[in-house]
Amino acid sequence: MPNINQFRTSTQLPLTTRLSLLLSCVALSTSVLANNNDTTSNDATNKELPIERITIKGKSMDANTEPTEQLLQLLSVAGIMNDPLSAAFSMPGVVYAEGDYGGLPAVRGSSPNDNAFLIDGLPAGYLFHIFGNSILNENLLRDFQLFPAAFGAEYGNATGGVFLASLRDPRQQDLGGVADLSFLQSGLLVEGALTDNQAFYASYRQSNLQYFLDDGDELDDDVTLYQPPTSSDYQARYLWQMDDRQKLTVTVAGARDDARANIAKNSEQGRTDPDSIGDAYISTRFDSQLLQYQFNLPERYQLQLSLQQLNDQQKTGFGKQQFLRYQDKTSTLQLLNQWHYFNDHQLQFGLETQQHQLNYQYDLIPYYCTDHQPDCFAQRGDRIQDSGNIDYRSHSAFVTELWQLSPNWLWEMGLRYEQQTYNKQNFLLPRSKLSWTATDRLEFQLKAGRYTRFGDIDTLLPKAGNPALLQPQANHFAIGANYQLANDWSLSAETYLKKLTKLPLALTEQDTDQAKHYSNDTSGEAYGVELLLRKDPNGKYAGAWDGWASLSWSKAERTDERRQVTTEYFLDTPMIANLVLNYQLNDKWRFGGRLTVRSGAKYTAIIGSKPNPYAPGYRVAVYGEHNAETLPLYHRLDIQADYDTTVFGLPATYSYAILNVLNRRNVSGYYLMAGKEDQAQSYQIQAEENIGIFPSIGIKVHF
Repeated sequence: MPNINQFRTSTQLPLTTRLSLLLSCVALSTSVLANNNDTTSNDATNKELPIERITIKGKSMDANTEPTEQLLQLLSVAGIMNDPLSAAFSMPGVVYAEGDYGGLPAVRGSSPNDNAFLIDGLPAGYLFHIFGNSILNENLLRDFQLFPAAFGAEYGNATGGVFLASLRDPRQQDLGGVADLSFLQSGLLVEGALTDNQAFYASYRQSNLQYFLDDGDELDDDVTLYQPPTSSDYQARYLWQMDDRQKLTVTVAGARDDARANIAKNSEQGRTDPDSIGDAYISTRFDSQLLQYQFNLPERYQLQLSLQQLNDQQKTGFGKQQFLRYQDKTSTLQLLNQWHYFNDHQLQFGLETQQHQLNYQYDLIPYYCTDHQPDCFAQRGDRIQDSGNIDYRSHSAFVTELWQLSPNWLWEMGLRYEQQTYNKQNFLLPRSKLSWTATDRLEFQLKAGRYTRFGDIDTLLPKAGNPALLQPQANHFAIGANYQLANDWSLSAETYLKKLTKLPLALTEQDTDQAKHYSNDTSGEAYGVELLLRKDPNGKYAGAWDGWASLSWSKAERTDERRQVTTEYFLDTPMIANLVLNYQLNDKWRFGGRLTVRSGAKYTAIIGSKPNPYAPGYRVAVYGEHNAETLPLYHRLDIQADYDTTVFGLPATYSYAILNVLNRRNVSGYYLMAGKEDQAQSYQIQAEENIGIFPSIGIKVHF
């Protein structure tokens, strides 16, 4: 079922059309968690270019207990309050799909639904809470990577980007941990050794916004909170280090988000949309259990066997007893191997099988619509009810050969096979990457691949969608270069092209097969150029500094192939610039700043209003040319200071941050707003603004 974070507001909603109204009201009134930051995926901390040659990817078992240098650099970025996953939102080509106060990331012109979110290489229910912060404790992360395009054959079920978070192993140490507290959330981590070869950790965090609001509090304009927005997450891992080459881990992880409110008739939303009047709620959660065995023969062979059970649930309700409930259980068995069988050859191969069990139930007014249609209200259907179970299996296999053609040439050849039984589709997906080390400081890369993903379930349901709909597909191409300038400075550039096919098209009364609701008659294209200048950290001495600057230019569009009409995609953001700086003043104080500037996204302008045929006395928007307008220029500056000290003799760090220090009211869209009850026929167009200035303070204590 679709995640509520992916739905667009006002009259541009698919099946669960009115629930995001609750989230918008609650988010704008109570949540100012905005974590769009900048980072880089290079790991060049040496003075010379890290030339890409064949190396076995496995590290020593002990190395898995410590975070990577790249992750440590992400933790120092201003404004994210030590949430490195949120740094992805200011990587080149990555934007929020729903403005500063939440939503999933969109990568290089692809839809947020096109991404894959993985923890330790296995599917995650989601990586970000409703209001934008990640679901993982930063103290437990070992690494975080984003593959924005043309990624290898080991990753599947994605046509956009791959977000890969890796948890570290528990340390062999005396029992201890970390306690942290801030305005936004609080958490506790406990970790320690059980025996000489066994250890564990356990973490739990929860939001604190609910403590500043009470049940029954009235927000602006007749929206009453019945349950303030809350979120929580947990991770725990048990490690059995059998010997130097073998280990067994058991990991559990999960997250939950809840909110409930009442939208009154005279509220802003109620005056515009009568279907939203009433109680609205959301409860979404996932729980995952993972058993993983690893065997490592250093510099020669590595094996990993994983068994995961993932339970993903969502309950939403709104308006006059409209609701959607689903539970998606996925069992995954995965086998991965790496074999360095010659000095110039390395073989990687893997197998994965999944069993999916989806139980769903809904009673709502459907809007047969996609994220590339201007007026979803025109696609409103009659209220429907349905329930059922969908069981299907998916299987995949991949093989990748890394061949060191010469000291300066490395060729990665991959082939992936995917198959699913829902509508019996099979795919053979080639991938390739060629690297040329021109000099000790300069390297070029050429990448290409074919990709596919399982379609959005709301377009595939038997009654509300089209079960015969084919999977979206994509071809990726990328050419890049990395140059080590001097000492800790590096410069990288990449140009890319994504060709998207078999995207869903919502059928209208102009289509003779409208009864199918959806077809595969949308295609798309995204292309662009990205530059990244990086200064790597070189220690924590007084006067040390690091950071990066990125600049990207891109274009994204979609084509209705039935009518041969091409228009710009609503997430098309031609220019994105990011600047991140961190400075170590002395052994106590660290300062950081982050500036983001980007051109406004595309939107379809409201040019008037017309009577609502389903609700006398109400009006709905009339839209102009699809995505023909551009939102105002976006910019935001965040600053942060960290102070190391002690509390009751324990090491501690205070973090002081000011988000959007310039109090810039960035516009994320426009909507039609009705007048008060005594002005029922008056309507005006209102701007939807992101958060203003917001200070935050937090403390972290190690014990």
